[in-house]
Amino acid sequence: MNQSTKNIRAIIAGCIMGIALTSTASAAILAAKTTDGITSFKSTVLVNSSEIRADSLLKTEGNSSIRAQLAAVLIGFIPNPLGELVLDGKSLQTKLGNLATNLEMPKSITIRRLGSILKGSDITDRIKEICQHLSDNELNVDLSRVPNNLVLPGNISKWELNSNSNNILGMKLFVLTAETDGGPFRQLIQVKVSKIIEAAQLARLAKPGELISEDMIQPKTIEVKSDQTNIPVTYADAVGKCLGCFKSAGTVLRSSDLSTGNNNLCASQPKASEKNNSAHTSAAISAPAVISASAHARKSAGRENWVVKPGENVE
Repeated sequence: MNQSTKNIRAIIAGCIMGIALTSTASAAILAAKTTDGITSFKSTVLVNSSEIRADSLLKTEGNSSIRAQLAAVLIGFIPNPLGELVLDGKSLQTKLGNLATNLEMPKSITIRRLGSILKGSDITDRIKEICQHLSDNELNVDLSRVPNNLVLPGNISKWELNSNSNNILGMKLFVLTAETDGGPFRQLIQVKVSKIIEAAQLARLAKPGELISEDMIQPKTIEVKSDQTNIPVTYADAVGKCLGCFKSAGTVLRSSDLSTGNNNLCASQPKASEKNNSAHTSAAISAPAVISASAHARKSAGRENWVVKPGENVE
């Protein structure tokens, strides 16, 4: 009986000693893991990429093997620069699975994506400068499609704004490119460009071959939205030009309404002095009856000039 009691006591003592040794070893291992930076996560994290992986949460470099395992775990996305993602500890443990047993993590982790802002005012100033450089007249630039600010993926090293559009007026397409420490950036921007002019508006009916004078036209303020079509003629440019077709009162003259080049109607007409000399010579050598007939013929010819012939354009 005494021997059995001694054996039992020896077994119990051995178990107690074994448990003590195991506890001491476990405590030492846990302490080692706790002091090692790779076993803990940061509470606030800054990232460059839209994909967030678990290794970006580690405090220090630490064990490369564990880091490689964490790098394979995708824990979320931040699609926009300067965006934010908040994860709680429980949901993060679920994503990590068995890896979470060897890690210490705070109750919540805030992840922010790096980026920078390019002011919209800087963009609009550059657009106005490029547009105005192409024209001597002041232009109206519709900047309603330009964003107030652009968020870039990182700190800007340089940015440029260029346009491949050759037209001065109408829709113009600009390409904004930027180089940042978070990668390249590219954005397309469209603007409308127009100008205000004093166009020439006819005050009365006019016929082909008439020289446009100041009493025939009046200035009218209009907005020109394109330089690729039949543009209006300004009041200053219209005076002295030759009209190429019938135009009614109130019509704004356009470049196609003028007669120019080799087929200029006004170039083939005799000058006023030549007409007066011809009339004076005819009056000197003609009888009264002939003079009357000539006057009637000229009057009839004047009326015929106002007759619209088949095929002529009339507006």
